[in-house]
Amino acid sequence: MAIAKAVILCAGEGTRLRPLTSLCPKHLLPVAGQPLLGWILQDLAAVGIRQVGLVVGYHAEAIEEHIADGSQWGVTATYLTQPQPLGLADAVNTAREFVGQEPFVVYLGDNVLEGGLSDFLNRFEDEQANATIVVKEVDDPRQFGVVEMQGPAVVRLVEKPAQPRSNLAIVGVYAFKPVIFEGIAQIAPSARGEYEITDAIQWVLDNEGKVTAHKLAGFWGDAASPEDLLGINQFYLDRIPLAVSGRVDDNTKLQEPVGVGSNTRVSGSDLTGPSIIGDNCVIENCSLGPYVSVSDGCHIVNSNLRNCIIRENCHLQATELADSVVGQQVEIVGAGRGQGPPLSTIVGDTSRIRIA
Repeated sequence: MAIAKAVILCAGEGTRLRPLTSLCPKHLLPVAGQPLLGWILQDLAAVGIRQVGLVVGYHAEAIEEHIADGSQWGVTATYLTQPQPLGLADAVNTAREFVGQEPFVVYLGDNVLEGGLSDFLNRFEDEQANATIVVKEVDDPRQFGVVEMQGPAVVRLVEKPAQPRSNLAIVGVYAFKPVIFEGIAQIAPSARGEYEITDAIQWVLDNEGKVTAHKLAGFWGDAASPEDLLGINQFYLDRIPLAVSGRVDDNTKLQEPVGVGSNTRVSGSDLTGPSIIGDNCVIENCSLGPYVSVSDGCHIVNSNLRNCIIRENCHLQATELADSVVGQQVEIVGAGRGQGPPLSTIVGDTSRIRIA
């Protein structure tokens, strides 16, 4: 029962990430050199899943333009439109024709998991489940869907309970047989007006379907906030191979691992890893890192950056930033290096900032 298809849900607006998502879907926000969606597609391809349906809505054209046919990640991409944001179950139902009668994976397009999908899919297949859910122990499960278990068996699912009976939060990755669509057809909207995937899974469970849980021991990133995005960026920078392709002059100090992209020029700077700089950048007289990701086409001069994500085509001069996310085509001119503590900020696309 090898799974050949996956559905990635990426229709949401990402309101908690505004202004970063005012002009861009959050699923394209970059972490460690590629968009969130790229890491998901990479994980799916690694377990042999080649047919991927992307459920799109908000700024769908941007996702279609960036991911294109999916071949960059070794998959074939099909685009499925969710007309209105009516909940996860409604988004999954959008893929019913794409899935057909095959088992499939559902992956929330703003989530990342440590360790890939192999163990999870093996559990789904070995236990011959109708649904398998990835879960993780969390300190406060009230903001998540929660799974209640008796021994190895899932007995109940509740969406964002006020008084949770379990600390097992539902991570945004699922494996389903097509019976899930019967469950979706039977449920009503929840109190918040959405069709909840937890209700559909509960219907499968109540109708003698087998539902199992795979406990995740490693990292789980859910890009719900800028702080989450920075945490995911750190996670990948700690793990990916980094290499210098661009030109780094003799007056620059490298504390590796550091990645420098092609046609990028670095001069008179200190680069502390893990950090990555994209293609076609100019970095002059700067201190960058650790945990700095600079996207393509940036020009950064006389600046200090630490734990930052800088999107494409930004111009930063005499700027000190820490714990910050800066959108694309942003210009920041600061008061100078060493002129007080670093600024911690979230800056939307095409902004212009002057600091006196």
